[in-house]
Amino acid sequence: MKKITFTVIVFMLLSVLAFAKPLEVWLTGLTNEELSIFKEMSADYTKQYGVEVVFSNLSWGDFESRFILAAASGETPDVGGMGPLFAPELGLRGAIIDLKTTFTDFNEVYSRIAPNFFRSLTYKGAYFGIPYNANVTVAFQRNDILAQIGTLDIKTWDEMRSILPKAQSKGSNMALQWGLTENVYADLNMFMWQNGTDDYTNDLAKSGFDAPESIKAFKEYVDLYNKYKIPKEIPFFQAFSTGELFYMLQYQNMYTNLRTAAPQIAGKWSMVQVPGTSQGKDINRAASAGGAALTIFKNSRMKNEAWNFIKWMTEEKTQAEFAKLVMAKIPGSIFVPANRQAVLKLDMPKEDLQLMLRAMDVGSTSTYGLVAPKLRRRYLQFAAQEAIIQGVDAETAIRKAANEHNAEIKKKEKEYARFIDTLLKEQSKKNK
Repeated sequence: MKKITFTVIVFMLLSVLAFAKPLEVWLTGLTNEELSIFKEMSADYTKQYGVEVVFSNLSWGDFESRFILAAASGETPDVGGMGPLFAPELGLRGAIIDLKTTFTDFNEVYSRIAPNFFRSLTYKGAYFGIPYNANVTVAFQRNDILAQIGTLDIKTWDEMRSILPKAQSKGSNMALQWGLTENVYADLNMFMWQNGTDDYTNDLAKSGFDAPESIKAFKEYVDLYNKYKIPKEIPFFQAFSTGELFYMLQYQNMYTNLRTAAPQIAGKWSMVQVPGTSQGKDINRAASAGGAALTIFKNSRMKNEAWNFIKWMTEEKTQAEFAKLVMAKIPGSIFVPANRQAVLKLDMPKEDLQLMLRAMDVGSTSTYGLVAPKLRRRYLQFAAQEAIIQGVDAETAIRKAANEHNAEIKKKEKEYARFIDTLLKEQSKKNK
């Protein structure tokens, strides 16, 4: 009888597991190969927590509309992987939850990742996501060309400006990462951060574009194009390989591209931190460093399982294994984990890993404010184009951008007033 009872119990348990709802996870911008690796690895999560995972992959082109439609219809995934500045947008509107006030072990997960990565993910003390990967802006330099000039170490933009004429006289130049494209904000933010300022004032109530430090940063940026004649656009890989560029700012992906596809310059280049700006005795070398974020939707009936998934996906072991598999199975690819300790497990020389970690720690990502990222970034793009292409005075151009930004901030404060009030009331309840 006992044997029959035990058999029935086992059968019932297996039946429950067989029909248990899987955890639905939407990620954004992965390649098919990367998604396949995540699917394979999720068997470990299922083994630990008894929950299967179903993945969907969205494109960067339409991920925002897909998540908005899902939230409006109530047919949301449990976990959403998305661009970090979009997470607070959904969070303020009540579609995704504040992780910090919901889960008591939030700080343990938070501590795995460089703090500045969260600047895009927080508003009024709420944290709407956890980064799981990293895109880090670093620099690549041609050591052989720099040796001809008499230097191998460019620490500051002042030093860069002093050697540019010498390099240009030898037919070589340097290039910023984004030229005058719609991503120009990333180059501009780098100069702003290094000068101690940002897109917004600290209270997020006004634009930071017209702060004295921002005006100084914008002028330095514009001068590189107008006075020092760096290229507005250039084929980076080819130009670096031929020596037309002795220095370029790029994401870490260029590292594997150069190692696998440019054997003719092997041993002639290095990955380094971007030049910085002197601040007293220190040099601020902040540049873009952040990643896509994992969020939990309010409609999910599996919030604890979703949180366990985020913890699993951002733990050192998982991140290191995924990075290892990406580099092994996708030639020329690199996945940089958001988990700081997992970075040190990448299959790269130790000195390059340490440099990557330093760039992550001093790097930054855009702060979240109520004005949609695409709009406030467009202000910077127009200002750059006016000052560099149309010959408008640099200070005039950036002050115009600040005025447009401030006008939009006032509109958004009214639009979001009830959402912010609701968020603060919910925080107050949970903190009691």
